Amino acid sequence: MKTRYYFLDMLRALAVAEMIHGHSLDGLLDTALRGTAFFVNWTFVRGYAAPVFLFAAGFAFAVVNGPRLEMPVKFDRVLLRRLQRLLFLIVLGYLLYLPYFSLRKTILSVGTAPWGDFLKTDILRCIGVSLVVLQLWCLLKPKWPAIWIMTGLAALMLAVLTPAVPHSAFVQNLPTAVKYYFTDAHFSVFCCSSFVFLGFTSGCLFSRQQDSWLKSSLVIAVMLIVFGRVVHGAGVLSGLHVFATKSGVIILLTVLLQRCEQLWQRSPLPVKYFGQESLVVYVVHLMIVYGSVLNKGMVFYWGTTLSYVEVYLFIGWLMAAMVVLAYVWHRLKVEHAGIAKWIKRTIYWSFLTLFLLKPH
Repeated sequence: MKTRYYFLDMLRALAVAEMIHGHSLDGLLDTALRGTAFFVNWTFVRGYAAPVFLFAAGFAFAVVNGPRLEMPVKFDRVLLRRLQRLLFLIVLGYLLYLPYFSLRKTILSVGTAPWGDFLKTDILRCIGVSLVVLQLWCLLKPKWPAIWIMTGLAALMLAVLTPAVPHSAFVQNLPTAVKYYFTDAHFSVFCCSSFVFLGFTSGCLFSRQQDSWLKSSLVIAVMLIVFGRVVHGAGVLSGLHVFATKSGVIILLTVLLQRCEQLWQRSPLPVKYFGQESLVVYVVHLMIVYGSVLNKGMVFYWGTTLSYVEVYLFIGWLMAAMVVLAYVWHRLKVEHAGIAKWIKRTIYWSFLTLFLLKPH
């Protein structure tokens, strides 16, 4: 039986909760209130939500994939299912930004502004691509020291290259669909991959050296924060100092949550499942706040017109609704797996059929 590390659920839950808070506040708060001290300070805190989510994805992948590194390479069902899930993440990232609920109309929109928005990479696509790269590398069966060193260095190098990559001649000459992963994106794959790789490195250390992971992580976190401040003071490599500082803080947060894991295990079940079903919560809350090809979001109906009180009443309702959704969906998967699979397949085939056949 696989061990469930609840501190990873806590980490994902915190990231998704801040995304719900952040997307609602950013999408609905009255424009006149965005100059307040609270909003300005919150913008700084919001910058940690996506990196935490990315770090957790890399960490969880290392915990799950780590034991298989010592086994012979086998293209079995486990590997195929993992690759299928990663591909699903990438496809889901595209579906969330479909310009029209019609294949014909979507094709006709090529080259227009809606098509450009569709190609801009989101966090799900970046996670999927990053984990595919890590999975392919793991198939080469690298030794453990090489894993820690190479992924750690890769995380740092990706952070260093992030500001320069969008302007490079190589990226500018890439096909449009590929170029959007590096430039003019909702989330740049270089920036995102740096946190995924860092999470993978930390997860590998945790898998192999749980007894010393706490001390090692504290040392690494402090070194990263100090390094970030030094680089910032020197006024060089702006992308690196931001990455180093955020990484140090995220590792400290992960350590804190790991020490509080028993408290999480005793928490009410609906709250516990909020982190376990973070993908469902992330997708549904985006559809509610911003809308999709299937529905109009609250931003369409209300726009940036709400007061702080109104926004936080909505956030409270949405947070409660997502907790209930996570709980119901998790229990359905556990107790009625057949029904859950039938629901997923029905949604998939209904969406695909209507998308392909709808003329306008």
